[in-house]
Amino acid sequence: MKKTNVMAAAVLACALGGAALAGCSGAAETGPAYNPGEPPLMTASHEGRFERLGAKGCYGCHGVNGAGEPMLAAASPLPADHYAGGDTASREIDGPRTECLTCHPVAQE
Repeated sequence: MKKTNVMAAAVLACALGGAALAGCSGAAETGPAYNPGEPPLMTASHEGRFERLGAKGCYGCHGVNGAGEPMLAAASPLPADHYAGGDTASREIDGPRTECLTCHPVAQE
């Protein structure tokens, strides 16, 4: 039950704070409990990863390599607006975007 409350609070925070965060725009992805116009949820298999690894853990799979491809071929790439200056070549996540769970909570199975 506590997990449900935490999830509900995270979703509510994203919905209410979207304008303040300037960038919780929708992506063209689908997945569990995905609602068009909202950022995609992380899959349930990602539970605990952000807490253990932080944004660098997310970048390890979803960030771009030297060829501009995601580090993990099967991962969806971070949008350009998630990088410092909106430039993927910076290979640095924009400051507010380092709090991935704000907009991308983990989906429940």
